[in-house]
Amino acid sequence: MARHFGTKTFLLALMLSHAGIGNAEPYPFQQSTKGDIITEEEALIVTTLKEVANAESQFSKTKDAASILRFYTQDYAGIKDGKSETLKDQAKYLTQVLEQINSDEPIGISTRFTNIKPGVAGSFGWATYEYEHKVWRSGGKTDALQEVSRGQCTAIFRKQADSWLIRHEHCSSTSPTPF
Repeated sequence: MARHFGTKTFLLALMLSHAGIGNAEPYPFQQSTKGDIITEEEALIVTTLKEVANAESQFSKTKDAASILRFYTQDYAGIKDGKSETLKDQAKYLTQVLEQINSDEPIGISTRFTNIKPGVAGSFGWATYEYEHKVWRSGGKTDALQEVSRGQCTAIFRKQADSWLIRHEHCSSTSPTPF
């Protein structure tokens, strides 16, 4: 009887390790949309993306471009709606946004990432996700929605120290609706 139990245990362990489950280092509190448990490193990528969205949403209050740029590698190269961009382009864009925030007609920003599907291989990671970016005029009697942009992205990450930084991002708008 004990020998039979040991054989079953061995076969179960062999099947799990062959399927990659034994090496997955699951992070039990996070699940993908398929119901699969994601690893701790994949959960850190999800956290990084949520922190990026939060930093962008808080930009009109913090007015700190570094709070957003800190999530990108120094050699970042991305594509937004078919146009190439670098970290310098991101910084220039944030300077323009800050000028608008500080103007007589300030704006507010809301960014949200959903349906995040991460993956990791060593010190490289990736994620696909959907985004929603809203800009509105603020400071008047009522806030007026100025622009809503939705789309899909694929991001490539590089692990540096204990952080996952965005090395490349390719985003395409699916429904830009300027007001």
